[in-house]
Amino acid sequence: MNGKTIWQRVVMCGTLVAATAVCMTGTANAATTACFSQSYSDGAKIVPGTGGGHVTRAITLQKARNTWDDWVWRGTKAQCARDGNPCPYSWSESETVNTGWAIGGGTDLGNSSSPSKKWYNVVLPLVVGYQKTTEISKNVSIGVTAKPGQTAQPVMIAVRRWTQGNWAGGWVRTNRGCQSGTTYEWNGNARFGNWSRNVFVEKKVGWAINGRI
Repeated sequence: MNGKTIWQRVVMCGTLVAATAVCMTGTANAATTACFSQSYSDGAKIVPGTGGGHVTRAITLQKARNTWDDWVWRGTKAQCARDGNPCPYSWSESETVNTGWAIGGGTDLGNSSSPSKKWYNVVLPLVVGYQKTTEISKNVSIGVTAKPGQTAQPVMIAVRRWTQGNWAGGWVRTNRGCQSGTTYEWNGNARFGNWSRNVFVEKKVGWAINGRI
């Protein structure tokens, strides 16, 4: 190995990084091997990457063909008399509601699972729409005419689509020990865990007649 090749490799070891990755080796641009202490890896088979050229990403694998209506707001329901004439209604008030951009579903860390579940804090924010909200508002007058015996109710709806995926990229545990823990190797194609969410597609506002749009 010539001197130039030696200087192109980096070894970062020492007390300052002993609590997390006590040693990383690889090219100057991105280390490919890391020595993680037990307190950092928490024993996970795959440790998500958080920086330094190694970042785990969320992958969307499937979207449902059909959407569904999430009724995020319902106004006062009006009843048209059964023995009377058709009843015209109008809704001219300004209404605004906030709802989650992606709601429901589930999350499984898979090979990134650990006793403390610490890696949830890293991978959850990667999921589409995590903690993001969307505003649905109605500020123009709309009207409807109900037939005798029908009920009419103004509504706001978030149209959603069920979406699922997993995560890609992580530090994969090896069977090799190191100075202060276990050796992990970076694999940008490693897949683990799964997630699903009901993702916002569009908004609808209008009237529900007898409970239906």
